[in-house]
Amino acid sequence: MTEFAIVAPILFFVLLGILESGLLLFVIGSARFGAGEVARQESESGNAANADQLSLQTLQRTAIGTTTLSQVVEVDIYRLIEQPNGSLTIDALHYNRYQLNGTPIGAITWPSTTRNVTNGASDFLGVTLQYRYKWKTGVFLAPSAVNLTQTFEIRLEPQSY
Repeated sequence: MTEFAIVAPILFFVLLGILESGLLLFVIGSARFGAGEVARQESESGNAANADQLSLQTLQRTAIGTTTLSQVVEVDIYRLIEQPNGSLTIDALHYNRYQLNGTPIGAITWPSTTRNVTNGASDFLGVTLQYRYKWKTGVFLAPSAVNLTQTFEIRLEPQSY
C-alpha cells in the first residue's frame, strides 16, 4: 500500500497530462481546419458582397466555433501581395479584423467587393485565427491561458475568364 501512495500522485499527474494534451491537440487541429474552411469559403465567394460574413458563419459551424474548449479572440482576413521571388507578404492597407460573431474590429479596409477575381491576376488572401486555450485540468500552468494563432493562405478563385 505504501508503494501505491508513492506512485499514485505521479500516475494521476501523467493521466491528467495525457488528457490535457489530447484536448489541446484537438483544439489546435480544429483551429487548423477552421482557418482552412474560412480560406476555402473566401476563395469560392470571391468578390461577393457578403463573402466575409459567409466565411465567419462557416467558422462558427466548425469545431473551433461550436465547442467551449477554446475561445476565438479574433479572425483576420487580409490581402497578400506576391513578391517577385514568389513569397507572399501581408498588405497592411487591406486588413479586416472580426470577432467570431461577425462584428468588425475597427474599420473594414478591404471590402470583399473590391477583391480582384480576374483569371490570372486574382488576389491572394490570408486568414489568421487567433484563439485562446485555457487549461482544463489545472495541471499545467493553471492560472494562465495559452494564446495561439493559425494562419492559412489561398488564392481567390477566378470569377471571370
